Amino acid sequence: MYILVIKQLIIMLLIAISGFVVTKKFKFGAKEQKFVSTILIYFINPCLIVSHFNMEFNAERLKALGLVFLLSVVIHFVLILLAMILLRKNPVGGKDYISLERLSVVFTNCAFIGIPLISGVFPDSNGVFYLLAFIMTFNIFLWTFGYYSVCGKIHVKKVVTNPNIVALFIGLAVFCCPVKLPQVLSKSMEMIASLNTALAMFLLGMLFTGFKAIDKTLILRVVRVCIIKDVVAMLVVLAVLYGAFRLFANVDEIRLMCYVCYIAALCPVGMSVSSFAVLFNKDESYSGLLVLVTSVICVVTLPLSVALAEKIF
Repeated sequence: MYILVIKQLIIMLLIAISGFVVTKKFKFGAKEQKFVSTILIYFINPCLIVSHFNMEFNAERLKALGLVFLLSVVIHFVLILLAMILLRKNPVGGKDYISLERLSVVFTNCAFIGIPLISGVFPDSNGVFYLLAFIMTFNIFLWTFGYYSVCGKIHVKKVVTNPNIVALFIGLAVFCCPVKLPQVLSKSMEMIASLNTALAMFLLGMLFTGFKAIDKTLILRVVRVCIIKDVVAMLVVLAVLYGAFRLFANVDEIRLMCYVCYIAALCPVGMSVSSFAVLFNKDESYSGLLVLVTSVICVVTLPLSVALAEKIF
């Protein structure tokens, strides 16, 4: 299984490198980065959510989705608690760094990288469908805790009317409704959703072109985030899911559900962190550094983490 994980991650890095090269060649700047970030967050991601819910209704699947949603909520609460406890000091350079670092521990590339990873590692299974529950939880926490972290307040109206949250409700309605989306509409959304991973990795390459000299202090902070995310958080999430695996041992496909949540929680730092940095005028270069470094390290840490999980589940 871990070989498939390595191959998928290498593909992602190659796309990011192409984004770096093209951006350097054509001298793309902040305007282009903000455009790509906006398209990803407010258009492509909602299409991805709705398109993956466009399937025949099944009561057992809905119950399983509810269980994965519960596990995902617990995992996000645990990760938030870890981030708040272990990342408490204000960094040199201002509060922007600490908010981005906390988001980096909590929010992963569960959609951009998680979907191709899960579909590749668990083909012909309900893996991607279960991942939707994690993505649902991700979006709810991103636009509440995440939004509060970068803005210092929560606008309920903006959360409720956010395209990603609206897409979750539409997706659930489509799944539960006996009448599915017309083929013309569903195919259009699927084609738009297929842009998700490639464009996200391309944006990562774009962001990295903005780096100049990297301060030693920032390197040490990135190392700290990586240790918290790839070691501490990994062990804590594994312990939570092992408890769930034992508690719900009689549930069909509980092993697959745990694997899906585990891989989703251990993906590299989410591109949403970089998108938030661009959209809300935070340090996008530092957020890009966090995404890039964890994406590179993830080629080693994620397969090792999966190998460890294989011995437990």
